Amino acid sequence: MFMNTGAIHALILQSGGWVPFARYLELALHHEQVGFYGSGRVKFGAGGDFITAPCLSPLFGRVLARQSAQIINACGGDILELGAGDGHLAATIIESMPAQCRYFILETSAALRVRQKEKLSDKVQWLDELPDSFNGVIIANEVLDAIPFSLFIKRGGEWQLRGVQAESDGALIFRDTIAPDDFMRQRLQEMELSDNYQTEISPAAEALTRTLCQILQRGAVIIADYGFGRAEYYHEQRSGGTMMCHRAQLSDDNPLESPGDKDITTHIDFTAIADAGLDGGAELAGYTTQAHFLINGGITDDLQQASETLGTIDYAKLASGAQKLLAPHEMGELFKFIAFIKNAPSLIGFTEGDRKRQL
Repeated sequence: MFMNTGAIHALILQSGGWVPFARYLELALHHEQVGFYGSGRVKFGAGGDFITAPCLSPLFGRVLARQSAQIINACGGDILELGAGDGHLAATIIESMPAQCRYFILETSAALRVRQKEKLSDKVQWLDELPDSFNGVIIANEVLDAIPFSLFIKRGGEWQLRGVQAESDGALIFRDTIAPDDFMRQRLQEMELSDNYQTEISPAAEALTRTLCQILQRGAVIIADYGFGRAEYYHEQRSGGTMMCHRAQLSDDNPLESPGDKDITTHIDFTAIADAGLDGGAELAGYTTQAHFLINGGITDDLQQASETLGTIDYAKLASGAQKLLAPHEMGELFKFIAFIKNAPSLIGFTEGDRKRQL
């Protein structure tokens, strides 16, 4: 633990002793030696740091496979998954993928790519960068929340950019500076939020969404993550922001403690993501809760079929996982799906419960 903190402290010193919070996150999350994801230190699943939906139940992947098949049957093309973790989602989708469809993964962590290859072997092709154009389905499940974001706090009526300073005694502390007069500061000023309000903006997540929609020629971009529309995201009662840290199934709110040994994440401003996709030339296909997307996509039918074929114990396990995916107090309400299309039909995942009007 101390080794990673010391290494990140040294890297900040090499940069002059202070870095913007987004740069700190690049080191703490994605540095190939000491970053939580970059080094492959992250562990997925029940015995790991956190549980993602694909690890929780194969039904999540089966619904995405069904949604992907609808698009590919109408538009042709392949599947590209960003940040595939330990490969759970890819493995489930590949089981029912259209025969003519190829599966690509773009993974920035060399260590996680090794894990994925062990699980998926020759069923997947790995990419080092985004293609210039793409037809088919692009999937980003819990990717945007792991992208480094900027942190702001309002002091004396002015928005300040939060950064991290490396102290001479080895400590890491917050130090703030006047925020640059750019689009992020202007966006925050429009909110008329109270003093001492802390919040996040993720221009990199918006840029990625815009790029994905730009390279898409036919098909859909499907994004799943936890977050809110802007009115709810920047609510006055959310004065501490949404940043949280996760390690070994536990959460805390101190990103400067044990960097490199835990996830540091933020909720998604889905209004910003919707705007970015439209800027990329795509049509907003829908925005809804995870529960609505999965029900629209046939998860209840999957459960019914399983009840007729599985034994009591196996079915109970499957139903328990589905409950966690769907329940409002679990993942069903907080997690959202948003999708963009080009030259593609309406998506089955948004037939009921579409919340585009809330963006």
